[in-house]
Amino acid sequence: MKISQRRNLLFIFLVLLSGAILSTALSLFVSSAFPDGVVKDFFMNSRPLGWDPFTLNLQVITLTTGFTIDISVASIIGISFAWYFLRYFR
Repeated sequence: MKISQRRNLLFIFLVLLSGAILSTALSLFVSSAFPDGVVKDFFMNSRPLGWDPFTLNLQVITLTTGFTIDISVASIIGISFAWYFLRYFR
Protein backbone atom coordinates (compact mmCIF):
# COMPACT_ATOMS: atom_id res chain seq x y z
CA MET A 1 0.00 0.00 0.00
CA LYS A 2 1.41 3.36 -0.99
CA ILE A 3 1.90 6.19 1.47
CA SER A 4 -0.62 8.38 -0.36
CA GLN A 5 -3.27 5.63 -0.14
CA ARG A 6 -2.56 5.19 3.56
CA ARG A 7 -2.94 8.94 4.10
CA ASN A 8 -6.20 8.91 2.19
CA LEU A 9 -7.56 6.09 4.37
CA LEU A 10 -6.45 7.92 7.48
CA PHE A 11 -8.00 11.14 6.21
CA ILE A 12 -11.30 9.38 5.45
CA PHE A 13 -11.33 7.78 8.90
CA LEU A 14 -10.61 11.10 10.61
CA VAL A 15 -13.32 12.94 8.65
CA LEU A 16 -15.93 10.31 9.47
CA LEU A 17 -14.87 10.19 13.11
CA SER A 18 -15.00 13.97 13.41
CA GLY A 19 -18.49 13.94 11.85
CA ALA A 20 -19.66 11.44 14.45
CA ILE A 21 -18.08 13.36 17.33
CA LEU A 22 -19.40 16.75 16.22
CA SER A 23 -22.90 15.43 15.62
CA THR A 24 -22.97 13.75 19.03
CA ALA A 25 -21.80 16.95 20.72
CA LEU A 26 -24.36 18.98 18.79
CA SER A 27 -27.13 16.53 19.65
CA LEU A 28 -26.32 16.74 23.35
CA PHE A 29 -26.40 20.53 23.13
CA VAL A 30 -29.67 20.63 21.17
CA SER A 31 -31.31 17.96 23.33
CA SER A 32 -31.83 20.53 26.04
CA ALA A 33 -34.04 22.50 23.61
CA PHE A 34 -36.38 19.57 22.90
CA PRO A 35 -39.12 18.82 25.42
CA ASP A 36 -39.30 15.29 26.77
CA GLY A 37 -41.13 13.07 24.35
CA VAL A 38 -40.90 10.72 21.40
CA VAL A 39 -38.77 13.00 19.18
CA LYS A 40 -36.14 13.55 21.85
CA ASP A 41 -36.05 9.84 22.68
CA PHE A 42 -35.69 8.92 19.00
CA PHE A 43 -32.72 11.21 18.34
CA MET A 44 -30.98 10.79 21.70
CA ASN A 45 -31.41 7.04 22.18
CA SER A 46 -28.12 5.25 21.56
CA ARG A 47 -26.99 1.65 21.44
CA PRO A 48 -23.51 0.54 22.50
CA LEU A 49 -21.48 -1.39 19.98
CA GLY A 50 -18.28 -3.16 21.05
CA TRP A 51 -17.00 -5.29 23.88
CA ASP A 52 -16.56 -4.74 27.61
CA PRO A 53 -13.11 -4.32 29.13
CA PHE A 54 -11.18 -7.56 29.33
CA THR A 55 -8.17 -8.04 31.62
CA LEU A 56 -5.41 -10.56 30.97
CA ASN A 57 -3.11 -11.03 33.95
CA LEU A 58 0.20 -12.70 33.03
CA GLN A 59 1.81 -12.02 36.45
CA VAL A 60 4.57 -10.05 34.74
CA ILE A 61 2.32 -7.74 32.80
CA THR A 62 -1.40 -7.06 32.91
CA LEU A 63 -3.22 -6.18 29.71
CA THR A 64 -6.65 -4.55 29.69
CA THR A 65 -8.52 -3.92 26.47
CA GLY A 66 -12.02 -2.75 25.62
CA PHE A 67 -13.82 -0.85 22.93
CA THR A 68 -17.31 0.67 22.89
CA ILE A 69 -19.02 3.09 20.53
CA ASP A 70 -22.48 4.51 21.22
CA ILE A 71 -24.38 4.68 17.94
CA SER A 72 -27.38 7.01 17.77
CA VAL A 73 -29.50 8.50 15.01
CA ALA A 74 -27.68 11.81 15.45
CA SER A 75 -24.27 10.19 14.99
CA ILE A 76 -25.47 8.37 11.86
CA ILE A 77 -26.73 11.70 10.46
CA GLY A 78 -23.35 13.30 11.29
CA ILE A 79 -21.42 10.50 9.61
CA SER A 80 -23.68 10.87 6.54
CA PHE A 81 -22.98 14.62 6.34
CA ALA A 82 -19.25 14.00 6.78
CA TRP A 83 -19.33 11.40 4.00
CA TYR A 84 -21.21 13.86 1.76
CA PHE A 85 -18.62 16.60 2.32
CA LEU A 86 -15.79 14.12 1.91
CA ARG A 87 -17.16 12.81 -1.36
CA TYR A 88 -18.27 16.03 -3.06
CA PHE A 89 -15.95 18.70 -1.64
CA ARG A 90 -12.60 16.99 -1.91
